[in-house]
Amino acid sequence: MVEIANTVFDKKGYAKSFFKTKHTKYFIFNDDDIFTISTYNNRVGALGMSAPSHFLDFSTLKIENNYLVFDDKFILNDFIIYNPKIDKINFHESYDKIKNRLKDKLDYRIYNKIIDYLRISDFITLIGFGPGLTPLFDDILSGILLLNYFYNKDLDYNAILKAAKTKTNNLSYFQMKYAANGYVPKPVKLYLENFDKAALLNMGNTSGLGWMLGISFFFDLEG
Repeated sequence: MVEIANTVFDKKGYAKSFFKTKHTKYFIFNDDDIFTISTYNNRVGALGMSAPSHFLDFSTLKIENNYLVFDDKFILNDFIIYNPKIDKINFHESYDKIKNRLKDKLDYRIYNKIIDYLRISDFITLIGFGPGLTPLFDDILSGILLLNYFYNKDLDYNAILKAAKTKTNNLSYFQMKYAANGYVPKPVKLYLENFDKAALLNMGNTSGLGWMLGISFFFDLEG
């Protein structure tokens, strides 16, 4: 079954593919926002969809009459909707527990640098730093921005997003922008609302842990 984030239907114009991995294809709109197609179940992005692998063969996308049209010929009209807006938070792991899991995955220099900057609540210097298509520190920051939005705290997210616009890639920037407004990939929502750790831990090599760390950091240290 195809699952699509409801944010997709607010987009205008064409999106063109620009990058592909084994399980994901990325499309960019005229406003530089990025739409993702993932072949993994439950991996719908804040602006994206999960679908069978043949959808990765398409090169263009447009939204027309609340349907998705691929390559100007295939109309997708059979799908379910994912709402990426966070409605509640029921669960999170402790900061120390997630920190130790991350430590086992990283070069100690990368790990120590990230923890040191979190300790002093410097959220700008390391934007774009770390492994991953969305750099690890950006994933951590996405979790912090999400919780800042949800609890209506006073973190200056506009300053962070302004810096991110030039310090990291578009995929990571828009992930943070959506998080700062309460929108998240489905694995993050399943983790926070349904106690589903596995879905988030399986999101990339370190991305899921990055989100977890940012969320736990906010609860245990920042919030």
